[in-house]
Amino acid sequence: KEPLVIALDAATSSDSFGLVGVTRHPARPEDAAVRFVQEWKPPRAGQIDFQGTDDNPGPERVLRKLIHDYNVVMVCYDPYQLHDMATRLRNEGLAWFEEFPQGPGNEKRPGRLIADKQLLDLIMGRRLAHDGNATLRAHLDNADKKPDPETRKVRIVKREPSLKIDLAVCLSMAACECLRLAI
Repeated sequence: KEPLVIALDAATSSDSFGLVGVTRHPARPEDAAVRFVQEWKPPRAGQIDFQGTDDNPGPERVLRKLIHDYNVVMVCYDPYQLHDMATRLRNEGLAWFEEFPQGPGNEKRPGRLIADKQLLDLIMGRRLAHDGNATLRAHLDNADKKPDPETRKVRIVKREPSLKIDLAVCLSMAACECLRLAI
């Protein structure tokens, strides 16, 4: 029942849909721990079914189960393709849903530039615990950092256009919110 922050990065047809859950590390509360990772890939010439089926649950179905089964304190998300789903679930009162700013943000409400730099610092400082999930590792390996000329912060970008980094983006958002919140 540790407080869990979930981050979502959506896609329908050309990219992956990522979901990552993060808590504070139980022995080192200033650090983060990855607790859940899932990726959905679109079928060839098709789109990701957000609902899915009982046998093959989609992102919304998995998210609902996580909210039901765990102490989810926040779901943060990239609003680009998730506004409708997040609004519906928020209106149902399932959890606290919060758009994650995709720009620089500010000290009160960090955005991707702050979160992405923080993720790099967590990784370099060995302050991020995880179970070695191969898919998350691949997304992190596919990521590169691009300095922002105005803020001198870094942003996670694809090393190559065909590579997937959605889980790295989710991890960045979830870790940032988990460590920002007094949980």
